[in-house]
Amino acid sequence: MGLGEAVFDFNGSGKLELSLKAGDVIFLLRRVNADWLEGTVKDRIGIFPESFVKIIKPLPESDSDEEGRASKTKGGAQGSYSCLRCYLLEPEGIDTRDLCVEEDFTIQPSYSDLLARMREVFQVEDIALNYRDHEGDLVRILDDEDVTLMVRESKSQGSNVKRPINQFPWELHVTRTNYLSAYNTEY
Repeated sequence: MGLGEAVFDFNGSGKLELSLKAGDVIFLLRRVNADWLEGTVKDRIGIFPESFVKIIKPLPESDSDEEGRASKTKGGAQGSYSCLRCYLLEPEGIDTRDLCVEEDFTIQPSYSDLLARMREVFQVEDIALNYRDHEGDLVRILDDEDVTLMVRESKSQGSNVKRPINQFPWELHVTRTNYLSAYNTEY
């Protein structure tokens, strides 16, 4: 059995994923693939991205799945995952998720793909996609051009936020379509 410590918070988006808080000590059970591990924290078991933890005691080679070992020997490019931090902003509070996708984080998704994915993650149909601009204001995304602008702004701004290397440099803020009080409307 291996041992690790969470370096970043990870909010799992499914029943299989193990949510982590920075500082959590994780008992590593097995390697799922090149990028994911299975472990246990406080009597919960699940999978999580390896890039969110610091390995204190590595897993023995025998505790890795065939897929994980095969991916490592192929250079790790195939089967790699990127993580997207997303928030559902509602009057009652904020639901934060880390969505891990099998795309390279340098690839720009389409508006329709993002919308469909967020509807699936948050189980809400009537939603609007948003991002925060360099001043911290919420900006609604309406089409692929807005997605391009969001990605370009996040890359040009850089980030003071410490992120795992496989996390998208931008975050999605999801609101219900008619929840307009989430926007800064002061002049």
